[in-house]
Amino acid sequence: MRRLNDVVVDSVTKRFEDTVAVDNLSISVAQGELFGLLGPNGAGKSTLTKMISGMLNPTSGTIKVGKYSIQDDPMKVKELLGVVPQDIVLYDYLNARENLAFYGRLYGLSGKKLKNRINELLQFTQLDEKAVKRHVSTYSGGMKRRVNIAAALLHEPQVLLLDEPTAGLDPQNKHALWDIIEDLKKQRKTIVLTTHMMDEAEELCDRVAIMDHGKIIALGSPSQLVKKVKMENTITVVPDKISPSLIEQIKGITGVKNTYIAPDENEKIEAIKVITDCPDDILPDIVSTIVNTGTKVLSVQLSRVTLEDVFITLTGRSLRE
Repeated sequence: MRRLNDVVVDSVTKRFEDTVAVDNLSISVAQGELFGLLGPNGAGKSTLTKMISGMLNPTSGTIKVGKYSIQDDPMKVKELLGVVPQDIVLYDYLNARENLAFYGRLYGLSGKKLKNRINELLQFTQLDEKAVKRHVSTYSGGMKRRVNIAAALLHEPQVLLLDEPTAGLDPQNKHALWDIIEDLKKQRKTIVLTTHMMDEAEELCDRVAIMDHGKIIALGSPSQLVKKVKMENTITVVPDKISPSLIEQIKGITGVKNTYIAPDENEKIEAIKVITDCPDDILPDIVSTIVNTGTKVLSVQLSRVTLEDVFITLTGRSLRE
């Protein structure tokens, strides 16, 4: 049975003077789906979510949340939406409970209902009672993000917009927030998640729209997008030094589909990534090419193609550029 759509964006364009931030874009997000908007900074992701939330008006096109048009029924849409912006929106001189009480009253909640809802959300977002009593100014980035999410959930919205929710967090806090997002998905919330982190999109999202320059350049599940580029393997080589001429020589090897430089996982050294559909055949040629330049090979790893590889294959550049 086909699911109803909770978010429908139809032929939407947003212009800022001479700049087109979102260019004739159309997407639909089904009820209970976790939908990712993936792309570099400036791709138009945040502009799109601001239009869905009603913070910005589209230059042209229409947006519906549930059965309501954001242009015609903005207050009805706001009742259905919970928005977690990229920037923390909390009062530093209040504690978590006081912040949630403030936002709850803005949603029209009060009394025992508001108190019970705050207690539910503090438990859900795993904020302990000692932390709850401290001013938000003393919180870590991860704790502030959790309070931000709790504030967006106070009025029990069906649709959540999460704009770069884990930006700037360390791995431990990032994975803690992933657990919260996955719990929201289990509750059948419809979630639109913007991110520029490939591992986040692959780990969480049912479908991903890859955005670049205000357009969607690819759409599908992470596995479908990998199949779209018709390659499933990446060779990662870490040499002791990388030069432009070495990259050009590797690009000239038969069977190499794409090559780019990326930080190693510990980000202390750069690696050469080679996308190919015949890794066993070309690996000896890659290693010999590197060694023949007088460069040492520190490590070699074979892995599956990632969404970052897909993005680079489609655009010719890295998300970091």
